[in-house]
Amino acid sequence: MRFLAVLFLVVLPYHPGFLPAQPAPQTWRLVLGAETALVADATDRGYPAVPISALMSLGAAVSYGRGEVTVSFGAREFRFRADSAGVAADGRPVAMANAAYQADGVFFIPAEFFLSILPQAAAGVTVDAGARIVRADPATFASAPPAVEPPPVAQPLPAPVGQPRRLVVIDAGHGGVDPGARGPMGTREKDINLQMARRVVEILRQDPTLDVRMTRNRDTLIALRDRGRFANSWRAEGQPALFMSIHCNAHPLRSETGFETFFLSEARTTDARRVQQMEDAAEQYEVRTGSRNPLDFIMTDLRQNQYLRESSEWAQLIQDRLRQVHPGPNRGVKQAGFAVLVGAFMPAVLVELGFISNTREEQMLLDPRQQEVFAQQLATSVQDFFRATAGRTAQTGN
Repeated sequence: MRFLAVLFLVVLPYHPGFLPAQPAPQTWRLVLGAETALVADATDRGYPAVPISALMSLGAAVSYGRGEVTVSFGAREFRFRADSAGVAADGRPVAMANAAYQADGVFFIPAEFFLSILPQAAAGVTVDAGARIVRADPATFASAPPAVEPPPVAQPLPAPVGQPRRLVVIDAGHGGVDPGARGPMGTREKDINLQMARRVVEILRQDPTLDVRMTRNRDTLIALRDRGRFANSWRAEGQPALFMSIHCNAHPLRSETGFETFFLSEARTTDARRVQQMEDAAEQYEVRTGSRNPLDFIMTDLRQNQYLRESSEWAQLIQDRLRQVHPGPNRGVKQAGFAVLVGAFMPAVLVELGFISNTREEQMLLDPRQQEVFAQQLATSVQDFFRATAGRTAQTGN
């Protein structure tokens, strides 16, 4: 009996249920001027590490080579290699206790880079280790402005006499437990969508003739079909209205690039069906109850057919605007039966701003200045649409 007790005590520490727990992930706060980003440690390797793309939130430029990533802070350059505990700072080797590594297409660097290397090597960076805050001077590290400046924003239209303000509903795709697509650097689509949606709303709210709403203004999950219903509930009788859902595209082939805008109709191409399936996959996170009356489908179809032409026209205006500033190819206006557009009884579109699955376009979508350019164009397309349809709206009352 005593032998069994001793054996139990010897074996106990090696039982899988008693293995040491992995370090609990903690969060870093990255501050560049007035902008703040949060990034959580990854602890899969037993030590804290962060996606190297997080350094872009501090104003760094990140470029990728074969098994090597270069990070530039102003005039300072750091090179990392996968599975290496060394980093070359301006060509000078510096040792770290832990190695950089790649996992699931994401390049991670040890969090100790924040503590022991970056503050010493790059003037303008300060680290509060206790509070886990890294601050960078925007005057030193802010990245260069985009090569293409946005054209002037159209002047707001006056609201028709006796008519309510025009309603514009901006939907940030995905959210909460639904991250959407992920980029090679670990960027989550839901975060880019929300950043873009917030900026579009800020621009549109400068126009007093518009009533601008968001389906979500925080990281939360909203059922796809509820988003259009929200828009309907906010719309007054006879009020002109628009619904725009903002997304980032993704493709198994990481060479795919470009922008495209969809309106609601039956998907006619294999690629349109692929995008529809990808975006509608968010329904797996939703709790659905009950069933719909067949009459509901008929009435929904009739109401939405009323807006198909205008949705198609607006989608083309969006493509024309993005074509002026987007470095990728114009993939055109397409149609698909997106769940998020079903039930929105107004002209409604879904915009795919670029391929987050492509490394270059992922970096572009993360760039605050490029986001600003896109947001200005999306906001301007709203004015384009209302200007183009002003006479028609006055006649039909829709």
